[in-house]
Amino acid sequence: MNALNNILENLPHLSADDIIQTLGSEMHEKEFPELDKLGNYPKFIQDAIYIIEFDTELAMNGVGGVLENWINCIIPKIIKAFQNIGANQEADILSQIYAIYQTSPYSDEIETLRKSFYLYTSCDIWSLLETYVEQEKNKYIANKQQTD
Repeated sequence: MNALNNILENLPHLSADDIIQTLGSEMHEKEFPELDKLGNYPKFIQDAIYIIEFDTELAMNGVGGVLENWINCIIPKIIKAFQNIGANQEADILSQIYAIYQTSPYSDEIETLRKSFYLYTSCDIWSLLETYVEQEKNKYIANKQQTD
């Protein structure tokens, strides 16, 4: 059983923090689904994965790493994940950076915008993600109970 199926099976007993921590520690294990194959999992799980992956890549390789590595192909999903958790400023910044990158990959404006990301401000992305995961987890459980 992969980590995602294990999370879903134990969802009623897991806090949002447990879910986020498990995802963060299991995402790069060999049995974890590839990022482009998450469509069968609940949206809140997908969103958490996209944000964790973005944060990891941003912290390790900077915005250039995000734009130039394989994660580039899921930037629209990362933007949507930021919107879903209420981090609209982060979504807007990433949207702007992505648009600039597509026409002018070495623009100084990308560097300027990069300094507005949550890593460099007081925005608490993890609190937003935790609140979102908790709310969506509860909705998912309630819907599941109604259909079972």
